[in-house]
Amino acid sequence: MTISTKNPADTGTEKSFGTRPARQVLVGIPASPGLVMGRAFQVASREITVVEEDIPESRVQAEEQLFRRAVTRTSKEISQIKEISETRTGVHDSLIFSTHLMILQDPGLMNGVLKMIREGRKNARWAVHVVLGDYIDKFEKIDSPAMRDKAADLRDLYNRLMSTMDEAEPALEEVSGEDGAVIVAHEILPSFLMALKPGQARALLMDTGGRTSHVAILARSLQIPAVSGLRNVVTAVKPDDTIIVDGSGGLVIVNPNEDDIRRFRERVEVFERQRRELFTMRRLEPMTRDGKYITLHANIELPTEAEKVMDYGATGVGLYRSEFLFLQYSAPTEEEQTEAYRQILETMAPGPVTIRTLDAGGDKLVSGITATNEANPFMGWRSIRVCLDREDIFCTQLKALLKANTKGNLRILLPMISGLEELRRAKACIRRCSEELEAEGIKCATVKVGIMIEVPAAVVLVDLLAKEADFFSIGTNDLIQFTLAVDRTNELITDMFQPHHPAVLNMIYQTVNAAHREGIPVAVCGEMGSDPMSVLLLVGLGVDELSMTPWSVMATKKIIRSINFEDVRESALAVLQMDDTNSVNGYMYRKYAQTITDLGISSFIGQVGNEVHGDT
Repeated sequence: MTISTKNPADTGTEKSFGTRPARQVLVGIPASPGLVMGRAFQVASREITVVEEDIPESRVQAEEQLFRRAVTRTSKEISQIKEISETRTGVHDSLIFSTHLMILQDPGLMNGVLKMIREGRKNARWAVHVVLGDYIDKFEKIDSPAMRDKAADLRDLYNRLMSTMDEAEPALEEVSGEDGAVIVAHEILPSFLMALKPGQARALLMDTGGRTSHVAILARSLQIPAVSGLRNVVTAVKPDDTIIVDGSGGLVIVNPNEDDIRRFRERVEVFERQRRELFTMRRLEPMTRDGKYITLHANIELPTEAEKVMDYGATGVGLYRSEFLFLQYSAPTEEEQTEAYRQILETMAPGPVTIRTLDAGGDKLVSGITATNEANPFMGWRSIRVCLDREDIFCTQLKALLKANTKGNLRILLPMISGLEELRRAKACIRRCSEELEAEGIKCATVKVGIMIEVPAAVVLVDLLAKEADFFSIGTNDLIQFTLAVDRTNELITDMFQPHHPAVLNMIYQTVNAAHREGIPVAVCGEMGSDPMSVLLLVGLGVDELSMTPWSVMATKKIIRSINFEDVRESALAVLQMDDTNSVNGYMYRKYAQTITDLGISSFIGQVGNEVHGDT
């Protein structure tokens, strides 16, 4: 989290008395945490004009070469930005630009543009405008934050290709001021952010986007506070306005008064104190006051992140999303995968590492594997369905996992299992791969195989699945979505996405009971596991393990150490008898809100309210 307390009014540039601009308060989506105060700098979108031309045959070759040169130059530019990103944010967040390069190399894009030039006899700029425009329109029509992020990636490429064919540089405003500025724009693209010099941007304010957008991910890595989804910030803010940005709460105060500035400085002091106190939790046991131990693990997306896990007090990796490896390498070889998995397993040894097999599809588009024209990709050809249909890809990954497991701390997690047939087929593939490696003289350590409980069918069959799985990991995001038939990305029904819905809580309880009857553990690997009220309910329902983003571990540990297991178990059993979500939330709020507030972790979890808005 970034903190900046300097008052721009102290610089001598304060506007004269009697012309003080009006104070405004804007509320958006918290995209990157931090508290800063600075001057506004507006970034205007570059206007791109495209004219359709019917070209003669004699000009076709020249237009083809213009397009190919633009692709080559754009690829070089993005590769340079990717190198800068790796230096400043790490390899993980540079995957955003790997995706850009992958899109540029997509045969559908290249062939579509070239076909319009050759057969449609259109100029190169118009061909790019039409073909890329169709892609952008397709992704924007899918009501999903991830798909809107893809559309933003394509707009970034569109702007760069057009600028290259115009022989002009992509629009990049000169951000001035030795202390940087609060960047205000309708949309900020990843390449623009990475082109800024360190210190130029103190905070980012955007009309569009959300917490999962690529620019938000980069902002968090760069420790730049950001608020997105403000809708009208471009019109509300004037150049050089003084702005307070609360990236943790999504609050923006334009032209703050003295009371605002005083409260801002008080919050900075509170944050620093809470951070110091929270770091004392790292080496303490996640044990309730009456002796119930709850395992706390961390979710990671890149092998290098394993080094940070134990620094935050986690004892293992509860979820490594292996699909991000496929985004980095497009089609990683068995050797590349083996090396990546070995790095995590050896770093964490002897702590357990749960690696989820390729979860492609839905909002995770992997080049050459996933379909892009499905009407409902979240319920389509994805996850274990892709792996079982493409055993060549699945077995390559499984062999890499087995070869990397030299420390014996690997747990394989199978996503989106809906029945015994899928589990048995997947386990047969694992056995076959192990036998083939043994025949080659490669010793394979015993590995535990678990499944994600994230579709209602798995809960219905949970007693049978528990007899054949070594552990369960509940994917609360999909379980809630599929159980309640609610797409939480649909703005019309987002309030219906309720983690504390009685149906969801009863499914979790049913899963825990079935698992414990067979002597296997149950984990929750979504961000529901780091929401304070949800933590109390999950512990009370008997969940054995919580896995979350690394920086959430310490706050969750402090919550666990403040409670009695028997008390939260009694509360969980009580809410299972309730028949609506409001009753559950109201009961938990009345009983525990003050307890959570008194823990002094508000800077990291936000304010405790009587509603819970879900996990990711």
